[in-house]
Amino acid sequence: MYKLDHIVHFVNKPETVINQMNAIGVHTVLGGRHEMWGTYNALSYFDNLSYIEYIGIFDEDLFKKSAREPYTLHETYEKRNRENGFNRIAFRTNNIEEDARNLNAAGLTVYGPDTFSRKRPDGSIVQWKLLHFGLEEQSIDFPFLIEWESEESVRYDELVGSSLLKEHKLGNLKVKEIIINVSNIETIKKWAQLLNFKLEITSEFVELETQNCNLLFNIDSNGDNKIKEVIIHGATEEKVIEIENAIYKFIR
Repeated sequence: MYKLDHIVHFVNKPETVINQMNAIGVHTVLGGRHEMWGTYNALSYFDNLSYIEYIGIFDEDLFKKSAREPYTLHETYEKRNRENGFNRIAFRTNNIEEDARNLNAAGLTVYGPDTFSRKRPDGSIVQWKLLHFGLEEQSIDFPFLIEWESEESVRYDELVGSSLLKEHKLGNLKVKEIIINVSNIETIKKWAQLLNFKLEITSEFVELETQNCNLLFNIDSNGDNKIKEVIIHGATEEKVIEIENAIYKFIR
């Protein structure tokens, strides 16, 4: 079953977000540069290996080139006129080659998997594979899939050892819910079908249950098909903050 890997949040300057998040007690660090895309990031990791990725641009030409790639988070940011805020969701998989075959057989347009890497500030290299996919008639972009070079236990030890993942002053934090506005339910049903998520539909909400996070959808014909807020559990102090059009709600 797929797990939430990370949530993409585009910002003007990731280093500014590092200061903002650390000020409220969320351990956030500089991640490194994506030399192939013209972007760089800051990261807030949580114990279940999910994280928030705050992305900024350092090279316009490289970014414009990457934004021409279909169904990527860069394309999403560009077609939204570079509006900062939550952008896309990535789910973690251990069988990305098989996923590509299955999604292609299901009639989706599939790109990848492709291998990428990033240099961390300490000079170490982290590597992963990405798979992007979609349909012409989709109302909201599908999540994309990621497979890391190392197993989860190895990645966890590496992140702790390098202090990228450490205790948050605000508490034992975990992303538990993601609230998303959508204009219709059909694409969400497709998410559930393709990724084998449990789908619950009531008169009040639509929910997709994943292994480590729930996605809650507000259905509105005028919906903007965007992530509205991220709810993070385990905080010692409840608070709501907004950073560059993205709402984070910390609850106990």
